[in-house]
Amino acid sequence: MEFREVVRKRRMIRSFSDEPVDSAAVRRILDLARRGPSGGFSQGVEFVVVLDPETRHRIAAPADEVFEISGHHNFIAQAPVQIVICVSPEIYKARYREPDKMKVREGLDDDTLWVVPYWYTDAGAAMNLVMLAAVDEGLSAAFVGGDADLLHDLLGIPEDFIPIGIALLGHAAPDADRFGDVSGEPRKRRPYDDVVHQERW
Repeated sequence: MEFREVVRKRRMIRSFSDEPVDSAAVRRILDLARRGPSGGFSQGVEFVVVLDPETRHRIAAPADEVFEISGHHNFIAQAPVQIVICVSPEIYKARYREPDKMKVREGLDDDTLWVVPYWYTDAGAAMNLVMLAAVDEGLSAAFVGGDADLLHDLLGIPEDFIPIGIALLGHAAPDADRFGDVSGEPRKRRPYDDVVHQERW
């Protein structure tokens, strides 16, 4: 599939069938996701793949109340593959204390150096690669937030890692087109000229 076609076909799918996902496809998706950009090549983004139905339902349970209000079913539990995307700020900070980095950042304290927490940038890049790679594999995907405390406890995620959210992978159910944004009415994409500023804002 051409790259531009992959990007155009990417959608947040909120209804999944019970068709299983090929484990080799999941591995290929994650192999691409781990190749995303990384500040200082810190490589502080890691993934927890959750396939067990009971665990998936426990991860999804905190959203039940929201779905009752929105009229959605719990598509988080429905997705046959949940990928929890995690990132460690400490890995980045440690990397930028190494001798080669200290040569260029000497005199900058951590508050100045990390005014933009680039670990979140890298985690977002990894999430986007998961979404795009899923489309390229002929799968559907979505991304949702999660209960960080629950994810830490349930999945044994180390305390220095932040679970930024959950990528959901599967095959779209026949009724997927019925389910849009959980918390809003359908919206159109903003026009190119509204979001791209040439030379100056």
